[in-house]
Amino acid sequence: MGRRLPPIDLHSHVSSTVSPVDLERLGAVVFAATRSLDEYKTVKERNDPVTIWGVGCHPEVPASQEKYNEVKFEALIQSTSFVSEVGLDGRSKIPIEVQERVFNSIIHIVQRSPRIVSIHSSGAVEQVLDALSRVPVKGAVLHWWRGNTSQTQRAIDLGCYFSVNWAGMKHREHISLIPLERILTETDHPYGDRGASGPRQPGSVVGTEKKLADLHHLEAGKIRNQIWLNFATLVEAADVQHLLPGPVQRMVDFIRRSPSFKK
Repeated sequence: MGRRLPPIDLHSHVSSTVSPVDLERLGAVVFAATRSLDEYKTVKERNDPVTIWGVGCHPEVPASQEKYNEVKFEALIQSTSFVSEVGLDGRSKIPIEVQERVFNSIIHIVQRSPRIVSIHSSGAVEQVLDALSRVPVKGAVLHWWRGNTSQTQRAIDLGCYFSVNWAGMKHREHISLIPLERILTETDHPYGDRGASGPRQPGSVVGTEKKLADLHHLEAGKIRNQIWLNFATLVEAADVQHLLPGPVQRMVDFIRRSPSFKK
């Protein structure tokens, strides 16, 4: 594509105290997942050039689930293109009925107002897919996916994308089931990048790109290009380009003008 585009980290946990300048120095487009509505409120007014903060309600955080408010959530997503981290967790101490009630509320809202949605499904893959079958949403990205063959195909049929990190790449049998045109990179810093070959920091996905290149017998640079094509397609599907920071909008425009981009 000629111009070198930065890495994309579709799911990372970042302290709200880190300055926009320090995040820009990472040299990557980073999607920062919050764990609660209250956490997102602390970053809502930020104007980061290449960091996108998500509205989250983590299924493993009791206070986040207990304090979830549908009206507040719907109001908060007006300020961002990204919803994360949300979903279900089969190992959480929070009763699954509570998690399902919150997640069902969230996906009904993003069905009406599509966003890029990074979805947690650890230990609850079937329940997450059941929920998305009942309430289809545009922009769904299954984070740190560990589904089997039939579950992965079901997710593909539902239009889902998948974000993969260094730790998840150890399970090639899962990653190999995902079509390359549905894959995005993430770090899930500071969890999914444990033992990574590069620096453990948001945006550091080069090692994951190399592993994907090896899996698909491609050059690493072609993986980066494919990730951007996938991202541009996802942005178009969810119709959220206008909500991205200006520099990221221009990167998406560049990809959309590429001969490789297909509508």
